[in-house]
Amino acid sequence: MPASGNANISELGYEPVFTVYDYHDGPRSGVANFHGIPHSYECVFNEKSDDYSDVFVLIPIGQKDLESAIENWEIFLRWRKAFDSGQVTLEEHPAMTHDKNRYLQTKLAIDEAIVSRRKETISARGEFEVLQEVNRPRDALSPWMVRWSEPIGGGPKGTTEGDKKL
Repeated sequence: MPASGNANISELGYEPVFTVYDYHDGPRSGVANFHGIPHSYECVFNEKSDDYSDVFVLIPIGQKDLESAIENWEIFLRWRKAFDSGQVTLEEHPAMTHDKNRYLQTKLAIDEAIVSRRKETISARGEFEVLQEVNRPRDALSPWMVRWSEPIGGGPKGTTEGDKKL
C-alpha cells in the first residue's frame, strides 16, 4: 500500500479523490484534485484493445462546483447506506425520495461547470490506489487517492491510437 505508515499522501505524489461516479475495475469518472485543483476526471476507453486505458480527461472545476460534487456524492452515499441496509429499493437510485430534488440540482450544477470549461480539457495518466485498507472489496465507495502523471503517446491530448473518450 503506497500510503502506509506515517507518510503523507501528498509526499508520495497522491492527491485526494472526492467522488467516484463510475467504477469498473477502478475509478472511471468523478472528481479529484490535479496539482491541488479540483477537476472532473473521465477515463479514456481504448477501442483498439477493447479496454479502459490509464489516460483520463481532466476538466478544472471551481470551489463552488466541488462543494456541489461533494454534496451530490454525500446524497448518493446516504441512499447507498439505506439500500445496503434494506431501507430503500433500487427504484429510488441514486437518491432517496427526500433528497432527489437536491441531488438533481447538484448534478446539474456539476454538469454545467464541466460543459462551460470543456475548452480547458487536459489529459493525464492516473494511478488510483485505496487510501487505507478496508475490510471489504474495493469499489466506488472505497477511500481512493490518485497520482497523476503526464500521458505518454503521440495522440491529441495524450491519447494513443484506439483511445476514445467514454
